[in-house]
Amino acid sequence: MRFDFQQMKPVIQREFDEVMDLYPTDMEHLISQIPEGGDPYIRKEVIFRLAAEHCPVHVFPHYPFAYELDSGEVRHVSYQGIGNFCRGKRGVDFSPIWEFRRKAEGCNLGNFNDYTDHIHRTLDHEKLLRVGFRGVYEECQRLNETETDAKKKRYREIVMLGCKTVEQLGLRLREKAAEMLPLAEDEDARYNLRRIASSVNTPWEPPVTYFDVLNAILCTTLWISAIDGVEMNAFGQIDLLAEPYYTRDIAEGRITEEEAYFLMQCFLWRTDLRCHFNDERKTYDNGTSVMIGGCDTKGNTVYNPVTDMVLRAYGENTLMNPKLNARASKDSPRAYFEGLSRLMRQGNNNLVVQNDDYVIPMFLRMGLSPEDARTYVGNGCQEVICRNQIHSRAFVYINTVQILLDTMLREKETLSPDAAELYRYGAFEKDSFETLYASFLKNLRSYIRSIAEAFAPFERLHHTVCPEPMLSAFSADCVARGMDLSEGGARYNHKTMSLVGFGTLCDSLLSLKRAYENGTQAQLFHAVETDFAGNEGLQKQLWCSRDRFGHSESADEFAAKLAEDLANVSDGIVNAHGIRWNTSLFTYYQFKRYGMRTGATPDGRKAGEALSRQMNMARLPDLTDAARSMAKLTEAAFCDVGMFDIALPFTVTDSENAGRALAEYIRTCMMLKIPVLQTNVADVKTMREEREKKGTHPDLAVRVCGYSAFFGQLDAEMQDEIIARAGA
Repeated sequence: MRFDFQQMKPVIQREFDEVMDLYPTDMEHLISQIPEGGDPYIRKEVIFRLAAEHCPVHVFPHYPFAYELDSGEVRHVSYQGIGNFCRGKRGVDFSPIWEFRRKAEGCNLGNFNDYTDHIHRTLDHEKLLRVGFRGVYEECQRLNETETDAKKKRYREIVMLGCKTVEQLGLRLREKAAEMLPLAEDEDARYNLRRIASSVNTPWEPPVTYFDVLNAILCTTLWISAIDGVEMNAFGQIDLLAEPYYTRDIAEGRITEEEAYFLMQCFLWRTDLRCHFNDERKTYDNGTSVMIGGCDTKGNTVYNPVTDMVLRAYGENTLMNPKLNARASKDSPRAYFEGLSRLMRQGNNNLVVQNDDYVIPMFLRMGLSPEDARTYVGNGCQEVICRNQIHSRAFVYINTVQILLDTMLREKETLSPDAAELYRYGAFEKDSFETLYASFLKNLRSYIRSIAEAFAPFERLHHTVCPEPMLSAFSADCVARGMDLSEGGARYNHKTMSLVGFGTLCDSLLSLKRAYENGTQAQLFHAVETDFAGNEGLQKQLWCSRDRFGHSESADEFAAKLAEDLANVSDGIVNAHGIRWNTSLFTYYQFKRYGMRTGATPDGRKAGEALSRQMNMARLPDLTDAARSMAKLTEAAFCDVGMFDIALPFTVTDSENAGRALAEYIRTCMMLKIPVLQTNVADVKTMREEREKKGTHPDLAVRVCGYSAFFGQLDAEMQDEIIARAGA
């Protein structure tokens, strides 16, 4: 058997493309069997049966794992399969939600994807490996033997049916491998097919070997996404999960280090292999992530041979996905920081570092137990989520800068009808900086309340739209309570809205504060409203001021106060089930999209320019000062991570001394409790060459926002924005 990943890649790619270039396949003959509206569990029963018996499964002879289920989805988005059709048959009129979104977008106040979040999910991976779906099936059986509540009993029966679907899919894949074995064209294919056909039926059964672990995670991730209709695309803390099996297999001679590394490369390549079928699609962000490092549930540091294996795999292969999320703390081993530094300097730009010293205390503040808080993984972009938790976030984005401009430049009677509706509880007093600041917060709170009220009727109906029994199987305390995740059955339930433009907002408020102190607020209001026409000198003075976040101690103290006020602005606003709406400084790429439609701002920013990125300053100082200033925000009680997003002054040819300096910088950011560190290492000259002549540097990868992409596949506007981050 050849374990040369680079040699096998074109063979495997060809086998996948022969099947998956035909996606999406026509599933109308199956969709037509799903009943409209009514009992959602009847719809789920039909979907489980269709998936288990009729959706095609595929085994690829030269790919070592077997998980592929064709559920009617497009190739790059697994959660739009047959489970998503359940939402399509919901029998609920959602037009009021889309009308509300139209008004919000029309007023440039932000946007949202839906009334709730369908795309940030994880499960208890350790329980999956410990008991498999069979263990959950048997748990439901035991509980139902004494259950007197018909609703709870019915729910567990649906979970059991989902578990049996997993068993049947696994059996079908193994039978297909056995059927293909006599036709295998070479020993490589025969080796893979024999192992698939004879291995334990994961994830129905708990895994026995290192191979079983990786296969179980791939199956579970795809099947839950496709059948439950949610994006369950977090592979979990893979070094923690796989290491015991790897160590035992090596010790007992079941596997070699060479084969184990080959399997890990194939496991990680699965996302790009399945989802990006040609270069033009490699910019697509499908949300898949994998985690390394951090600690286990007892707080012990995780750093082992599998950690290094993953870092090596990313260093040797240009992987866009899964996104590599590396947990760390100030106490992580030096060798680990050096490994992260080495990977960053190789220019893959697919890595973010997430800080245990910030994230775990954040989850403790949100009510999670220490054991559950320590299980967090990156999910989606850089958002974090723990086992046994449903946290809806990164689906509602709010343009805080537009709200400030509306507060400054409008009166209640001059608002458009749509804006008046969205600000119905607002205020527009501005006779002093203090009243303006208070009015801004009141308007922000008013808009948040309007969103909550618009969502509430649909949140009450959510269980009838999209129950998630397969995912609920591995999320405490759903089975014990007899309640689905969609009903609030998880141990922890949270809701968060994302506030965009913090740095621009902070500097604008500081400029307004100075203007009120100097009695020049009317001049500033006029200059902003006219995009600084005739006031170019004032605009330059404002932009170059040292009284900005990141550039003075007093400005940083103001930023800290503003952050705390924003973290508490939604206090007392709850969803339909009594769950408080929280806030965060996570922004995805909205800083650019919102900025294009946002007028000039009091900090000297011109109309149409991008807002500040993530939780960054609008104008970055040097990296050390930036990190120290960013640390001022970490005491604010936000309920999701913000991100420090920087272009590093390193190149792929830098010396080992530079590598050690970067490793120390990463450690310093952990000491300062920076929630998430996201970096770009890309030479400006190289980016410009690729921009001018596509294909000059085809493997040049950059971090866009919550995802990486090949620079040459981005549009010119996005390329210019990324080049500008490097100060050029």
